[in-house]
Amino acid sequence: MTKHQQSEADFNASLAERLRATGRTAAPMHMNDLPSGPSKSLSDLLNDNQEQQPQSSSDVPAHVPADDEISSASPQRVPLHMIVDSPYQPRKKYDESELQLLGETLKGRGQDEPITVRVLDSGKFELIAGHRRVRAARLIGWSELDARVVTLSNRDACLATLVHNESNVKLSDYERGLAYQTALKEGYASTQSGIATVFGCTQARVSQCLSLFDLPQPVLDLMAKYPELITYRKARVIKEVLARHPSGEDSIVRAVETLIDRPHMDQSELRAVLLKPFEAKRVRSKAPVPRTINDKNGESAFHVQVKSRDILIQVEDGVDVEMALQSAMAALREFAVTLELPKKQKSSKSNS
Repeated sequence: MTKHQQSEADFNASLAERLRATGRTAAPMHMNDLPSGPSKSLSDLLNDNQEQQPQSSSDVPAHVPADDEISSASPQRVPLHMIVDSPYQPRKKYDESELQLLGETLKGRGQDEPITVRVLDSGKFELIAGHRRVRAARLIGWSELDARVVTLSNRDACLATLVHNESNVKLSDYERGLAYQTALKEGYASTQSGIATVFGCTQARVSQCLSLFDLPQPVLDLMAKYPELITYRKARVIKEVLARHPSGEDSIVRAVETLIDRPHMDQSELRAVLLKPFEAKRVRSKAPVPRTINDKNGESAFHVQVKSRDILIQVEDGVDVEMALQSAMAALREFAVTLELPKKQKSSKSNS
C-alpha cells in the first residue's frame, strides 16, 4: 500500500510511533538519535507531552484516546456543515479535477474509511484527517460523512494533522516546509533530524524543504499564492543567481514570476531566464551615414562612405569616372606627403 493510500488505522498506528519523538524527560530535548526504550501507547505519549507544556484548562483534554481506541471506535455520522478545516493543515491548494474524481469514487464505492475529527468548544468538528474527502463529498452533494470523533488538545491536534497530511497527501516542497516549520515552532523537535524522526522522512528532505524559506520575501509571497511554483531544486538556482547578482533582486523576482505561465520549466531553463537581464547588451554600431559632395550647382556628384578602413566613393551619372579617379589620386598624393608613417619591416622572403 503506497503512502497516499494509507488507511486511517495505519495512520493512527504510525502516528503513535512518530509521537515517540515528542516524549520528554527533565533534560532538554535532543532529537539527533532515534528514541530508545520500551514502547508507549499513544495515550501515554500524548499525556507525557502535555505534562511538559504549560496549557490553559481549555487546552487540556478530559481524555486522550489511545491508538486502538481511535481505530476501533465506531464511526458516527457527522453533518458536513458542522465540519471545519484544521488551522494546522499545511496544504494551501487542492486540485479540483482530483477532487471530482474522488467524488465519483465516493459515489461509486461509498466511503471506505471514516474521516477523523475532534470536537471544538463551539460544538463543531475540526478535521484531523480527511480534508480532501470532505471537499469531494461537498462537490457531489453529500450532507454527511462517517467520522471517528477524538478528543485532542490543540497541541496534539496540530501534530496529528501535520503528520497525517505529510504522510498521506502529496504536498509541494513549500507546503512540506510549512509543516516542518510549524513542528519546529511548536517544539515537537529542536533539530532537523528530530523533525525527520517525527514525520518519518529523511533529514535531507527536511533540509531541502526548509531551504525554500531562505528566499527573499517577494518570492515567499509568490509561493504562498502558488505553492507548487518552486521546488527546492529551482530554489537552489534562484539562490545561485542572487549570489552572483545581489543588487539585482527586483529583476530576479520579476523573472521568477515567469514560472506562473511556464511551471514545467527545468532548472537550466530557469537559470537562463534569471540571468537574461544581466547579460551584457551588444552595442550595435550604427551604419556610417554616406557623405555627399555636390557640384557647383548643389547637385550630388559623389557619395563617400567609410567602412572600417575602406573609403568607398560612388560616382553619380554624368561624372567622368576616370577624371574623378585622377583627381582623387592627386588629392591623396598631396595628403600622403604630409604623413610620416612607421617603417614596415620587410619579410625574410623578400630579402632573399
